[in-house]
Amino acid sequence: MTNAMPLAQTSSRMPRCALLAALVVGAALGVYFQLPAMTYYWGQSLRQEAQLRPVSLWLPAYQATIQGRPLRGVEKNLSGLTFNNGTGTLFASTNSPAQIVELSVEGEVLRIIRVSGAQDTEGIAHVEGGRFMLSGGRHNALYAVDIGPDSREVQARELVRLPLDTLHSNLGVETVSWDESAQRLLVGQEKWPLRLLSLRGNPRVEPIWLRQDWGALFINDLASVTTHAPTGNLLLLSEESAMVVEYDPRGMPVSLLPLWRGLHGLARKIPQPEGLALAPDGSLFIVSEPNLFYRFEKPRAAARPGTLAGE
Repeated sequence: MTNAMPLAQTSSRMPRCALLAALVVGAALGVYFQLPAMTYYWGQSLRQEAQLRPVSLWLPAYQATIQGRPLRGVEKNLSGLTFNNGTGTLFASTNSPAQIVELSVEGEVLRIIRVSGAQDTEGIAHVEGGRFMLSGGRHNALYAVDIGPDSREVQARELVRLPLDTLHSNLGVETVSWDESAQRLLVGQEKWPLRLLSLRGNPRVEPIWLRQDWGALFINDLASVTTHAPTGNLLLLSEESAMVVEYDPRGMPVSLLPLWRGLHGLARKIPQPEGLALAPDGSLFIVSEPNLFYRFEKPRAAARPGTLAGE
């Protein structure tokens, strides 16, 4: 006769197994997203606010003033973002179809510009005047385009293909940004390996710090990068980690902006943040797929409450 395990004993083991499985999964996710390191540096930056705030952009002070605003006429694949100081407007890129979208700082679509001669246009950077740079992810290419006040279509000119090793064709050059003070292009590879490169007027690229010691780099991918000119600090946007991290010139994290529900005035987590830009007044803009627009500002008398999509 087969001995059956008592029902009470079986049922008592099942919750313990489920709890153990949940703990294992939770620990694995924590390691993958490097939550212990992030928590450590987040706490460190807040404790050192008096020293760090005067020499940084200081992301903890930001609050969402526009969130989840759909861009009319843009259906999907919103990717890069840059600010044009000359026009006071933003320019975003979409990778399929290849196009550039000019936006107001309120997230209004001013025009859509078709791009010929470029593929998989992930990133965009304003250089000067009407000159912009685009990055093509699948071919690791950089393109130049000139946009006039009335342009509705532009021809891209391929400048260089970067000799980057990638594990997958969709994990190449993800972002490009113009560092005005250093007169260089910053080019970011998405992941595997995640790296940030500097390009100064020739095909040779130079790696920039992305320190691998414990906790110094705890983002899992690089979706966008921009420079805070007054301090020389860099802002890196991670899509997977849903976070903006400010790094000083030595490559150490200074401040963080998690793009999660309930933080910084966000009613919902930003679903797929892809593009990041800064305005001269310190306003911070993010675009996310498929077609959403966000603006963050430091609190001031003129700031209005955050708005939700459709409001």
